[in-house]
Amino acid sequence: MAQQNKTEPQRVALVAGGGRGIGYAICERLAADGYIIVAAARTLDELDQLKTEFQSQGLTASCYEFDIADAQSVDNLLKQVMAEHGRIDVMVNSAGTSYVAPVALSNLEKCQAVIQVNLMGAFIISRAVVRIMIRQKHGRIVHIGSISGTIGAAYNAIYAASKAGVAGLVKSLALEVAPLGVTVNAVQPGTVHTELFEQTHGARAKLKGITLEEQKKEMEADNPINRLVQPSEIAGAVAYLVSDDAAAVNGHLLTVDGGRSVS
Repeated sequence: MAQQNKTEPQRVALVAGGGRGIGYAICERLAADGYIIVAAARTLDELDQLKTEFQSQGLTASCYEFDIADAQSVDNLLKQVMAEHGRIDVMVNSAGTSYVAPVALSNLEKCQAVIQVNLMGAFIISRAVVRIMIRQKHGRIVHIGSISGTIGAAYNAIYAASKAGVAGLVKSLALEVAPLGVTVNAVQPGTVHTELFEQTHGARAKLKGITLEEQKKEMEADNPINRLVQPSEIAGAVAYLVSDDAAAVNGHLLTVDGGRSVS
C-alpha cells in the first residue's frame, strides 16, 4: 500500500471472517502494511490461531465474536470497535459459506442460509459500516466475491447466485457513496486452496465419484497458471484496493483467478 502519512492516526482495518483462509491472510497482509487489525468471526475459537501468530510476531489484533447475518450482532460489533479505536478506515468482508448440491435436489433451508450469510450479511455489514465512513468522510469497503458469480458454478448455484448479488451490491453502493470519500470494491477469487476448498470441492468430488485429490488436480489443470490461487494473492489485491493508490478505483470487481474465467 501507499505509505500512511505519519502525521495521521494509525488506520484501523476491520476484517470480517478474519479467523481463517482468505480472511486470515488479509489480516496478516494489512498488519504488515501498518494497519491496526480488528478481526471478527463467528466464534472466538476461529481467531485463536490469529492471536497466537500475531503475538509471536510482536503484533496485536483485537478479536470479536459476531454473526454477520444478524444486524444487531453487526451493530454491536461496530460499537465495540468504535469504542476501542474511534474509527474504521477499512472494512473487508471475507465471511462466507457454501452449499454444494444439484439444484433439483437442493435443500431450501440450506440455500437460504447461504443467501443470508453471503448476500444479506454483505448488505448488513455494508449498511452499518458505511454510516461510520460517511461521517469520517473517508473509508474503504472491500467484499470478497467469487468468479462463480460471473461464470456460474455447477452444483453450487446458490453460492454463485449469492456472489452475483454481492457484485450488484458493490456496484450500487459505490455509486451512492463515491462523492462522500468512500470507495466500495470487490475481489473475485478463482479457486483458492483454503478450508472452504476442502469443504466445497470435497462435496463436488463426492458427487462426481472421485477423490478430493483428483478434484484438486482437475481444478489445477483447468487454470492457465496450472495451480490454485493462494490466499496471500487475494490479500495482495485487497491491500491495493484499500491503499491511497486506489483512491479512484470504485465499483470495481477485481478478478484474481490466474485467467481461469477467460480461458
